[in-house]
Amino acid sequence: MPRDAGREAFLLISQSGRALAAAAARAGRAAVGIDGFADRDTRDLARDWLRLPLDADGTFEAGDLVRAADRLSPPGQCLGLVYGSGFEVQPERLAHLTGNRPLLGNAPDVLATCADPLRFAGLCRALHLPHPETRLDAPSAPEGWLAKHAGACGGIHVRDAAGLAPAPGRYFQRRAAGVPHSLLFLADGHSSRPVGFNRLLAAPAQAPGHWAYAGATALRDAPPGVGPTVLAAAQALTTALGLRGLNGIDFIVDGRDWTLLELNARPTATLDLWDTPPLPPLFDCHVQACHGRLPTALPRPASGRAAAVVYADAPMRVPAGFAWPRWCADLPAAGAFFAPGEPVCTVHATGEDADDAERQAVHQRQQILERLMQTGHADTARSNFAAERAACTPFSSCPA
Repeated sequence: MPRDAGREAFLLISQSGRALAAAAARAGRAAVGIDGFADRDTRDLARDWLRLPLDADGTFEAGDLVRAADRLSPPGQCLGLVYGSGFEVQPERLAHLTGNRPLLGNAPDVLATCADPLRFAGLCRALHLPHPETRLDAPSAPEGWLAKHAGACGGIHVRDAAGLAPAPGRYFQRRAAGVPHSLLFLADGHSSRPVGFNRLLAAPAQAPGHWAYAGATALRDAPPGVGPTVLAAAQALTTALGLRGLNGIDFIVDGRDWTLLELNARPTATLDLWDTPPLPPLFDCHVQACHGRLPTALPRPASGRAAAVVYADAPMRVPAGFAWPRWCADLPAAGAFFAPGEPVCTVHATGEDADDAERQAVHQRQQILERLMQTGHADTARSNFAAERAACTPFSSCPA
């Protein structure tokens, strides 16, 4: 694939786009993008980047998004639209962007199927895939049930079902016992290729909920006893939906049993863990898979790798001149304010194996949190924040 020239660039859109921007940069691809944060390192990785406010569902306002895309990546200059999280709640917003831009990913109707809990549960039944009992009405005995929001990402929306009534977008799912895992894989519309299995980190006390996404650890091998059937599930979903590009499935492992929770029909947060030598650039693999070409096999990194999300445990503001360690990513701008439970940054760690890397990541998560709390002026952080966010308008540089 030749290197990009002129003003042509890939358009990247996600709730948080840094991982996509890093993947494009590693592949040597020119990229512009839109997300809800415009972190320092994201902007450094791309030719141009815009921040748009996210609404309560984690989506962009449709008109703002179209105008931002037209400003950054006019159709004649767009090499392809690559999207991450944020379109599941309203897939039609993706359709508004792709009428005159090449779509490098799954079509909006695939997202709609994945985001509809009853349709997806029906698909799992048809494919004989283990999936929790799912319903729209509240269970009469809510113990052992969870309430979720259709199409939401990141786990923050998940709650115990007790005391919750049916509501627009809410559904109820029987809780599956075990350890959460995921699989990142490539698909060409017909066949799938695994990139790697991951074990998901438990949410720390600072997270906004027990099921909030807290990071992941790359596994050299599949969880014992379930690898072949999980890979078969990825293949079955690829065939049924015509999946293309990078995708991920989340599942629970309980001994040698497993339960499929959801399909993320887009590049997932674990892209970060696998886009590293000796693997080829996964951005190029994604593009090629969308065009119907899959690698025969992918190598495994020699060392263990893990990433952990850092959540604020008290009000804090990032001080000017704060020295971010090289193992931090998703770096907020100086002066950015964070309320308790908001994601501040991500830490990455390597180790001799997966367990060692995970221990390092958890340690680094606490280390950077303590450093920020020591210097982040928590007592005065709230003072001007409401006014700053009220002044935030589309296409502006707003406080985080």
